[in-house]
Amino acid sequence: MTRSHESLIGSIDAEETRTAVSRRTFLRGAATAVVGAGGVTALSGPAAAKSDSENAEAPDGYPRVSTRDHFDDNGSLVGGNTDQNYDVEGDLGSGELLLFVHGWNNDDANDDDVNSAYECQLALEQNGYGGNVAAYSWDSDKGDSWDLGWSTAKDIAEKNGPKLANFVTDRSGPVRLVGHSLGARVAIFALQSLEDDFGAADAVESVTLVGGAIARDAPSLDAGWFDSEYGDHIEYATRQFDNFYADDDEVLEYVFETREFEDAVGEKGIDGPAPDNYTDVDVTAGIDAHGDYYKRDVGCVPQIVGQF
Repeated sequence: MTRSHESLIGSIDAEETRTAVSRRTFLRGAATAVVGAGGVTALSGPAAAKSDSENAEAPDGYPRVSTRDHFDDNGSLVGGNTDQNYDVEGDLGSGELLLFVHGWNNDDANDDDVNSAYECQLALEQNGYGGNVAAYSWDSDKGDSWDLGWSTAKDIAEKNGPKLANFVTDRSGPVRLVGHSLGARVAIFALQSLEDDFGAADAVESVTLVGGAIARDAPSLDAGWFDSEYGDHIEYATRQFDNFYADDDEVLEYVFETREFEDAVGEKGIDGPAPDNYTDVDVTAGIDAHGDYYKRDVGCVPQIVGQF
């Protein structure tokens, strides 16, 4: 079984395997990479952020909407690709489709992308969801900058918005999105594109963020003078928007904040006036690790399905 690397920081499991950093050391040097004999290695989150629950191994040919290898390590489009093209692999089925949008540094070579989606599918089915489920696989592992590719991944996530939006408008039948960690950024920019590029009102049946790695004022209708807000796009492009957050999500607390200098919506909930179709759901009591939200038995999938 391949171990999942689904977390915000380029997978909790992978980062913690590569570098064991105590919380005190992390907090003292969080703004810089850990440098050893081999040069820059990794920034790790607290050990408690690691999930003890592994993802299921997806079957061969697991369905996905993919933009893999559409971008290079600089976050630029590779020749032959456009702002809105996407690929489809496997059978997406007909009728309602739920796309699981993974987070930072999921490696498709190790099937991290599809394994996380399949794990989410099993959890959804366990709780009575009967729609089709597939992965949305994107170049979250590109980039080799000083911040371990975080800024490049953010840029690629943003550029995936129009690609995902194009798929949604092409798809016949309801589409739901579940965005984990940095996958939240893909989902938000898809909603922006659905309004600005496609004029597609209520195109998405629902958007669910779990451990969302975007600023907590980003989903609001008014983020103030210096930040961007996407609340208008949320009201326009999706019928329902649910944000599941955990106040003790240490990956978001100790990693997202050191990169972004602000709180994440996946840790604190929304800051600012919320869209009419927005709901915050506090799952702090039930989530032990950033990688657990979408998993069987340890996650919050019963509450997610309960919102549908």
